Amino acid sequence: MAVMRTLLAAAALIAVSMPACSPPPTREERAQAAELARLAPLKQRYSGVIVGFDFAGPATLIVSLDIQAYIGTDDDTILAMKRDVLTRWRDAWTAGHPHRHATLHARWIDFVGKTILTQTVKV
Repeated sequence: MAVMRTLLAAAALIAVSMPACSPPPTREERAQAAELARLAPLKQRYSGVIVGFDFAGPATLIVSLDIQAYIGTDDDTILAMKRDVLTRWRDAWTAGHPHRHATLHARWIDFVGKTILTQTVKV
């Protein structure tokens, strides 16, 4: 019984100390987290159409869509959504990368990863 308690205590100690072993996030990871936080309200504004956001490298944003909802959305809303995503991401990227320039790419994909739309903006 004492051996079992010792093993459980050792396992608990290892489990508690494991997160402390991971390195702190890099500057790029912190910048991307801030960008995702600034984009998050758009998932609510365009609820059902925009499913999520991700990155494919430091200058490429992936916008995941529900393609059926996208097809059923009126043209004015689609234009506003595209403008909002690109504007918010550009502003967030600029805040996280002061004094840097880049061409930002936004790739809009459906649930199987097929590209529906691409956009670019220079910063």
